[in-house]
Amino acid sequence: MINLAICDDDVRELDKTVELCHSYALQHKDMDIRIDRFSSGTALLEQMTEGQNNYDVMLLDIYMPDMTGIELAKYLRARADNCQIIFLTTSLGHAIEAFTLHATHYLVKPYTREQLGDALDKAVSAVDKIKKANILIKNSNGIQRINLSDIIYSETEKHLQNIHLGDGTCLQVRITSSELYDMLCMDKRFYKCGSTYILNLDKIKEITAKHILFSNHEELPMQRRQYKELVELYTRYLLDRL
Repeated sequence: MINLAICDDDVRELDKTVELCHSYALQHKDMDIRIDRFSSGTALLEQMTEGQNNYDVMLLDIYMPDMTGIELAKYLRARADNCQIIFLTTSLGHAIEAFTLHATHYLVKPYTREQLGDALDKAVSAVDKIKKANILIKNSNGIQRINLSDIIYSETEKHLQNIHLGDGTCLQVRITSSELYDMLCMDKRFYKCGSTYILNLDKIKEITAKHILFSNHEELPMQRRQYKELVELYTRYLLDRL
């Protein structure tokens, strides 16, 4: 199942987008797409805060009075939400900002059925890939399956790898950093930073010369010799996602 949320304060635009998404869902019945509609960012957040839904894909209007689509996306990324975001707007003025928030697509109104379909194809493909991506890790408790989207970063400590997960837990595994990276390197989200860290680029919120800040507010010290390479690689990664 794919949970999809549409948020737009303009009722006519909301009705149009909902109709197009229902049409898309009928053409892709195998995906089992469930659609919810919201007329404000606040209403959408209240639904999520109450724990009723976590959405895989969100279509967000940018210009809304109570909370803009950009503000809503920033909140989601700050809580490490990996949903696919498609921005809907009447202007290209926020394209760069949308890019920094890992937007899946940026549609300028009025968009066509085909344009929305292409954006949804890209989003649901990314969701499917994320849901299927996992590794098997052997630790003292046996074998554990880890979804790659749950990994924030891994840190080498002597002969152990401390794998930090999005729920705040740390999984300790007795393998080398190279062995762990061999499991992850086929996924473009992961980068081996020196001999100590493996980073999930999707979880990075900020890179400075002094630190790396993740979306769950954890920080790592920035290794000076890795700074330029990491910034260039992270920039390319973001460009590829846009």
